[in-house]
Amino acid sequence: MAVSGGASTETISLPITPMLDIFSILVTFLLMSYSSDPISHDPNPALELPDSKTTVSLDEVPAVVVSKNEVLVNDKKVVTVIGGTVEKRHTTQGAIYPLFQELVKLNTTNKNYADASAKSGGDKVSTLTLEMDKNHRFELMKMIMLSAQQAKFVTFKLVVSKEKS
Repeated sequence: MAVSGGASTETISLPITPMLDIFSILVTFLLMSYSSDPISHDPNPALELPDSKTTVSLDEVPAVVVSKNEVLVNDKKVVTVIGGTVEKRHTTQGAIYPLFQELVKLNTTNKNYADASAKSGGDKVSTLTLEMDKNHRFELMKMIMLSAQQAKFVTFKLVVSKEKS
């Protein structure tokens, strides 16, 4: 007589030791790669950041700092700010040309790095952190953002100081 519908009398044994090994390796890997520390960023002492109530942490991306007297890219001075603006000789079509040149170099370096390690989130190479003194006018920010956009940085993260409760 034929048995059908899974009514077999044979028992299936499942080796649990290899599965426990895989599980312990996976748990160890996840615990080692987890970090609860937010990214810390020390603002430039020559500027005063606006306040915010956000709780999102920063990613490590290139930074443009606009203090009261200068524009810096990753702590390298690019151009001087005089009276809240940049001299006309440093501007081209509304953008700050020395800033554009520095960002193009930075973007080229980032693209080469992203191409070399294609598995490491390639979306961060077009993101730029912008730190700007709160007393500057929007026209200066617009010039900086236009310079960055022309250098293929299309996403901006604006740094603000956390509002004190």
